[in-house]
Amino acid sequence: MLAAFLEKLVNSLPMEILVFNRNYELIWMNSKTMESLRVSDWKNWKEKKCFEVLFRRDLKCDFCPLCESEDLGSVRTSVVEDRASGKYLKISVFPLDYEGDKNGLLYVEMIQDVTEQKKAEEELKKLSDFNAAIIKNAPVAIFTIDKTGKFMSVNPALAAISGLGDEAEKKLLKFNWLQNKYTIECGLADYIKRGLEGEPFELHDFPFTNYKGTRGQFLHFRGVPIRDKDGNVECLLCIIEETTEKVMAKLQSIQDAKMSVIGRLMTAVAHELNNPLATICANSELACELFEEMKKRRNKEMDEIYECLEVIQKEAFRCKRIIRDMLNLTKKESFEFKEIDVGICIKEVLADYRQKQPNVEIRVRLERKLPPILGDFNALKQCLSNLIQNAFDAVETKEKGIIKIQAHRDDGHVVVEIEDNGVGIHEALLDRIFEPFFSTKNDGRGIGLGLTLCHEFVKRMGGRVEVRSTLGKGSCFKVIFPAAKKD
Repeated sequence: MLAAFLEKLVNSLPMEILVFNRNYELIWMNSKTMESLRVSDWKNWKEKKCFEVLFRRDLKCDFCPLCESEDLGSVRTSVVEDRASGKYLKISVFPLDYEGDKNGLLYVEMIQDVTEQKKAEEELKKLSDFNAAIIKNAPVAIFTIDKTGKFMSVNPALAAISGLGDEAEKKLLKFNWLQNKYTIECGLADYIKRGLEGEPFELHDFPFTNYKGTRGQFLHFRGVPIRDKDGNVECLLCIIEETTEKVMAKLQSIQDAKMSVIGRLMTAVAHELNNPLATICANSELACELFEEMKKRRNKEMDEIYECLEVIQKEAFRCKRIIRDMLNLTKKESFEFKEIDVGICIKEVLADYRQKQPNVEIRVRLERKLPPILGDFNALKQCLSNLIQNAFDAVETKEKGIIKIQAHRDDGHVVVEIEDNGVGIHEALLDRIFEPFFSTKNDGRGIGLGLTLCHEFVKRMGGRVEVRSTLGKGSCFKVIFPAAKKD
């Protein structure tokens, strides 16, 4: 009665069930198996090997889970492909100690058709691989950050933006971005925190500070919170694209337009003022000469008039220098590109400054046989003159002012450094010192065109100007030119 019930129960199960002895010979199969194998009476298959029954094979299968179960004495499961039918079968083998006799050891095989599940897994894997390939080859950096701010995944494009190269993934994974001081200082950490709280954000041309603390990089940054099925934020998906070149081009375009307008304005103003100033200068010089002849007859009132004339003359010549600088900014439309010996140019400029201030020590170190650069000699001379004059102005209140001037080669470039131990420039002003009419001098001696001229002329000669400064300790201006090629 119980045996009949158990057989009926097993026959009602939706999977195929077979029983084999330790010689792999069929002992029994349920109705589902007979239906699948299209067998009317399983007894006709009795004592046939499992591989003959299931796969119509003459030899044992390489992947046989029954063998593994026999060797290990435990339940074994394998998913195999039946190439004849194109189906995937999940085969589980259970050792059964029948009547407690080892010779009577049987093996129960349970077979399930998992073809649809296998195909779904393969499609899912293909989709996953396809998505991974898209992310890997995307031209923008894509990465995820967990709720604590640590990197979970990064793609290769982030290597270029981060500047970490091939080791970007190794160094960034598990790195906490929220605790990085540069991320905090540039304000990005606040946006990431809000993103991890569920607020998506998009930053256009965001001024980014990299892991070295270097500024001047701009990013288009998008943060998308990723939520689980309950709506809770699991991580933050970040997509960033570097826009530094675009921003620099835009700023340069604005600067060029500004310089063009300023140039036309200054030219017009300069021409209008030049003639009356020339008259003032000429007459003040003549008046001073007349007063020199009247020294013996002068009285207190005449001394006061003479001092006033000296002030007029000084300020008139100052106005003419300003006009000269304004005109110089616009008149050099084309340079005479010739080879320049930087050492000779520096020596000519220094000839005017050697005896200028006795309390200032000038230390010059010029590398021998510097390669020439291509550019305009007079423009270079004016640039160096402006920078050296600024150094003198910076150290004039020092008891012992020191100005260091160096020129050396560096990886295909010629570098000129002008360093002083003067008053220095506040860090907040460093980004503005090359703007027209911006000056750090509060005594009226400058109108803010010297560094503008220097920047423009150096840029036209293919070079660049770098500056570092500490308030109260001094400044160092570094002018870098590409060396002229031999051909």
